[in-house]
Amino acid sequence: MLKKLFIADCPMLECIAQDFLETTDLESIDIHGAEKIKSLPRGFDKLSHLQEIKLSRCPNLISFEESGLPTTNLRVFAIENCENYGVLPKCINNFTSLRELKVSYCSADISFPEDGFPANLTSLAISNAPKIYTSLVQWGFNRLTSLQELNISGEGCSNVVSFPEEGIGMMLPPSLTSIVIKSFENLELMCSKGLQHLTSLQRLCICYCPKLASLPEKDVLLSLENLYISDWPSLEEGCSRGKGREWSKIAHIPLVQIDMKTALKAKLAKNSGELQLICFSLCHLVKRLEQVSLQLSFNVAFQLSALGTMKLVADKRPNDTTVEVYVPLGDEALNGGHPKRAIPA
Repeated sequence: MLKKLFIADCPMLECIAQDFLETTDLESIDIHGAEKIKSLPRGFDKLSHLQEIKLSRCPNLISFEESGLPTTNLRVFAIENCENYGVLPKCINNFTSLRELKVSYCSADISFPEDGFPANLTSLAISNAPKIYTSLVQWGFNRLTSLQELNISGEGCSNVVSFPEEGIGMMLPPSLTSIVIKSFENLELMCSKGLQHLTSLQRLCICYCPKLASLPEKDVLLSLENLYISDWPSLEEGCSRGKGREWSKIAHIPLVQIDMKTALKAKLAKNSGELQLICFSLCHLVKRLEQVSLQLSFNVAFQLSALGTMKLVADKRPNDTTVEVYVPLGDEALNGGHPKRAIPA
């Protein structure tokens, strides 16, 4: 009994047989690299068990308007790199089970659905969709009362100079635990007032925002466990450890990653001794490592998977041990693949 349909790298495929949609137990559809597909067959709305739809690299796919979508159990809807896809389902607000929505690098003219997004979304990712972003600000991020992860890439949003935007779009849902902001070419301000109520925020990533002058105030960063900053030249010096003008705002954060350099602080107790500081620094992209396992003399094991070479330096002193590991994380840091998650709780 077919439950998952996965189609990958079929450049000559032009259509999907209607018979597949008669498999009512189908739970997942994943289509990747079907360059000639223009539309999907009718009858998606009859797949009552369908939970996941993922589409990528289907440049001629236009919309779901004719095929319809199930509204009952759909939890994940992701569409990426489908350059001509320009219309989200009008009834998407009725997808009460939808938790993850991703619209990335589709038509720049793709617009915000008239009735908005489902309030129960827990993860929202938008890239190269200026019309959706503008309408979402006006509609109100705070309506997404269950949102935990927000990933916004601002290609085409040249008029955006602050985040959150002042006024109607200022309030973000207090449920947020992770925010990724990138590619806002004219962003100048991270509005502290719009972030101050995010007491559950654990992860903040800011990338490719060249005009951003400073970090938010320290008070809105107190709950952070991970701060990632990349391609932000004006702040590289400002966040220098111990002496940068911004360092006092971020010194308390356990994991700070600045332009491919990571400082990870952790305190672990072992018998009468204490591991006081572990620093991971990133440099020298050379080759791929599948997985590196470090078993240190104090019996603390770390698992790292990344690109590059590793250099281990142990400096033993009477009361502390400092270990430096040189291993790059690259884009994995943006997707949650940072070393901290590999440390046993």
